[in-house]
Amino acid sequence: MKTLSKIKLANLKKFAIFSAMILAGFILGINKNKLADKTMSLLSITSYRVFASETINATELKEELGNKDFTFINVHTPYEGEIEQTDLFIEYDYIMANKDKLPKDKNTPIVLYCRSGNMSAQALSTLKDMGYVNVSHLKGGLKAWQRTGYELLDLSQLPNKVIPEDGISLPISWSNVGPRLLELGVIDLNKFEKTMELTDEQKEILTKGSDTPIKITSENSRFVVNMLWALGLAQKSLVFDEGPMGKEYKGDVANFASTGGWTLAKSDAANYLNKFDLIPLNTKQQEKVTEIAKNVYRPCCGNPTWFPDCNHGMAALAAIELLVSADVPEEEIYKYVLGLNSFWFSDTYLTIATYFARQGTSWDDVDAKMVLGQDFSSAQGAGEISAKVGPLPYGGQAGGSCGA
Repeated sequence: MKTLSKIKLANLKKFAIFSAMILAGFILGINKNKLADKTMSLLSITSYRVFASETINATELKEELGNKDFTFINVHTPYEGEIEQTDLFIEYDYIMANKDKLPKDKNTPIVLYCRSGNMSAQALSTLKDMGYVNVSHLKGGLKAWQRTGYELLDLSQLPNKVIPEDGISLPISWSNVGPRLLELGVIDLNKFEKTMELTDEQKEILTKGSDTPIKITSENSRFVVNMLWALGLAQKSLVFDEGPMGKEYKGDVANFASTGGWTLAKSDAANYLNKFDLIPLNTKQQEKVTEIAKNVYRPCCGNPTWFPDCNHGMAALAAIELLVSADVPEEEIYKYVLGLNSFWFSDTYLTIATYFARQGTSWDDVDAKMVLGQDFSSAQGAGEISAKVGPLPYGGQAGGSCGA
C-alpha cells in the first residue's frame, strides 16, 4: 500500500455502504431524498486520503505533490528554505498557538516537514494530541529531499534584498528643504520634534539642511515619509492643478488624509497645498512627474500618486519630483520609488518579491514600473498577490499609518 494514496479498501467500503443504504431504503421505505443525504454524508467520511504511515519519504512526497490534495506545512525554525507548494509556515513549537490556521476538520490529510525530521516529528505528535488523525511527516526532512536530488527553494536572503539592512540611498539630497519648510510654516519645529523624537542628524537636516544623499532605513523610514509628505504637499505641481484633487475633489481637498492628516504645520495644512516652488521643475519636467505619478500606486489604497490622498502618496510625489529635477532616468526613478515603498510597506513587498521568486525571478530583476502599477501595488492588486502567495515564512514591518 503506497503512502498517501487513495486506499482501494476505502472505495470498496463506499460501494458497500451505498449498496447497503439502497437496500435498506427499499426494505424500510425511507424517503429517497433523505436516503441520498445520508448516503452522501457517509461517503464523504471515506473520501480523504489516508496515511499508511506517519512518515513519507522524499520520492513518495515528490510523486504526491504532482496531484496534491493535502495541507503541506513547513514547521522548521528558523526559515532555511521550502519545498514548492507549501501551504503554511508554522514553527513546530507554536502549533497550538496557531491552531486557527490549521484545517478545521481533524480528518484532513496533513504533511509536515522541517530541516531534518526532528521538529516535524514533534509537530506531528502535537497535532495528534490535538485530535488530528491523518498526519504524516517527511522522513529526513529537507536534507533527505535534497539528497534525493530534488530542488529546494531558499528565500532566506529575500528580506535583505527587499529591505536592505544598510538601507537605500537616493541620488538626491535634502538640500535646504528642511529650513524652507520651517520658514514657510509647513513644518512647525516644536510639533515635529514632539512627534518624531529626532536624532541629532535628523534635526540638522531639518534646521540646517544637508547635501548628503537621502537615505531610507528601517529606523528612519517614518522621518523620511514625513519630510517628503510635507514637501509633496507644499510643492506646486500639475498633479494638483490637473489631477483629481484639483478637479473633481477640489471642494473636498482639506478632508483627505494627505492634507487634513498633516497636523505638524503651523496652521491648517490646506493653507500650504500646492503653494511653493521648493523644487525647480520646468514644464517638461512637471509633465514627466505627472506621467510617472499615474503609474505609481501604494498598497494602503487603490489610488495612484496622481491622486495623492494619503501621506504615502504625497511622499511618493515629492520623491518623484526630486528625482525628476535631478534628471534621474525614468527607469531608475521607478526603482528608487519602489525602494521607498518597500520600507513603508515591507510585508506587502516581501510578499510580492516572494511571488516573483517562486516563479524564478530575482527581486533585482523585476520591472519596478510594473510592480508599482495597479496589478501589484494597489490595495486590491497587493491583496490578490497575497492570496496567491499565502503566509510568509519571514516577517517584515507593517505599513505605516496614514497620519503624522
